[in-house]
Amino acid sequence: MRSELKDLALPVIKTLIILIVLEVFSTSILPVLGLVKYRIPFNIMIVLYLGFKLNVSYLAVLILFYQYVHSLFSTEGWEMGTLVGIIISIVISYLRDLIHFRSSAVTIFVTQLFQVLWFFLISGLIYMKTDQWTYVLEKFWRFVPESLFISFVAPFFFFILDRVWNVKEDGILGER
Repeated sequence: MRSELKDLALPVIKTLIILIVLEVFSTSILPVLGLVKYRIPFNIMIVLYLGFKLNVSYLAVLILFYQYVHSLFSTEGWEMGTLVGIIISIVISYLRDLIHFRSSAVTIFVTQLFQVLWFFLISGLIYMKTDQWTYVLEKFWRFVPESLFISFVAPFFFFILDRVWNVKEDGILGER
């Protein structure tokens, strides 16, 4: 698959639909089940997937797009998530040759590792914005089960997103 913008319209739309369905699940179904304080951050999983599997010049625009859609379902703003997503994608681009998703265990571990990095970067931005550690500590206790859930379902969703983006096993879209 070529990595030109016109060739990516369908995968972008399919990923958008997946994100919207997952956000609706997280914002409406989980509270009905009694999990009011927990919101599964499916946007982070999609941004991590894009960082892991896409090597294109407009990755930052895609991250901005998906974070903006996520902000429609969340009280979080799109700007901090976009900034952190781009920073993490830069880190991933430097480590891309070392990361291989050959097994579910590796996918779970790497996803959890980058979610922890995401949490620390977001927490630093929140602390700079509010100058209060109490919210960060509350967020940490919610982060642990949410991130573990995302890490354990990441192999399944990465498999689905590989099909959506037509990425072959161990392949990276945008490499020749």
